[in-house]
Amino acid sequence: MNQTVVISVSRTVRPREVLLRRLMAVLAAVFLAQGILFSTGFMLPCFLMTLCYFWFSHASRREYEYTLEDGLLRIERVSDRGRRVLHEIPFSEIQLLCRPDAPEAAPYRKGGSVRIRKVDYTSYREDVPYYTMIAAENGQPLKLLLDLTEEGIRVLRRECREAVRL
Repeated sequence: MNQTVVISVSRTVRPREVLLRRLMAVLAAVFLAQGILFSTGFMLPCFLMTLCYFWFSHASRREYEYTLEDGLLRIERVSDRGRRVLHEIPFSEIQLLCRPDAPEAAPYRKGGSVRIRKVDYTSYREDVPYYTMIAAENGQPLKLLLDLTEEGIRVLRRECREAVRL
């Protein structure tokens, strides 16, 4: 019996992103005031800073969807323009699933003995636990940080019991 599990993750805004947005808004206001008071040459930086503000606000909103079905983990980015498949990983390619502070994940941490590409698909929320997954995609090892639910962990434990170390 195949079970489909869909997990939606919305990324929260980090404090440094809020600080950067405020800095861009203040700089745009300063350039506007200089453009009005001194020279219209300051209007171009004002316009460019305003564009950067709106582009950054749009680009920093991230939503992901993990789908576990038919022996496959599919990770998609959901945006206003639609869905984009980021990864499709068969359960057979999952080598490890554990908490990030587990001893099994030690070689894959920063400064550890194994160097692999890391991709973060978490929500950055303090109250949501996240997990480290080591998998192979197209023959290349990959470290994924994921916000998995209990139901998703149960499916992974049933399908690839030897990889799940929780």
